[in-house]
Amino acid sequence: MTYEWQPKEPNPGEGGSGDPAADLAAWSELFATTIAHLAAQLTMTQLRLRALASTAAETGAIDPAAVQANLQALAAAETGRYLRENLGEALADAIDTDALERDVVSFLRGSAGNAG
Repeated sequence: MTYEWQPKEPNPGEGGSGDPAADLAAWSELFATTIAHLAAQLTMTQLRLRALASTAAETGAIDPAAVQANLQALAAAETGRYLRENLGEALADAIDTDALERDVVSFLRGSAGNAG
């Protein structure tokens, strides 16, 4: 399901320009900024998890094979639920979440040599 953008009629006091091109440009900038912030948050989380996993592996605190097995089991059981929660209802309905779920699970199944 996709949604066609429709310019919003400006309400008094909202500050909207009423110009569809200006409104679209503003929405585009907001959308790009939001994606950039999400990418930054994801990057920081990846770095933190990578540091945690590397330190744990270096000190012998974890079994990498057990972690990979647990990751694969969690991916198979939880990926769809997490995707739908993280996307929200509107985006989950707008994309093929089942296909995305399959791709994520398949990727994590094949990442045995990429951990750490």
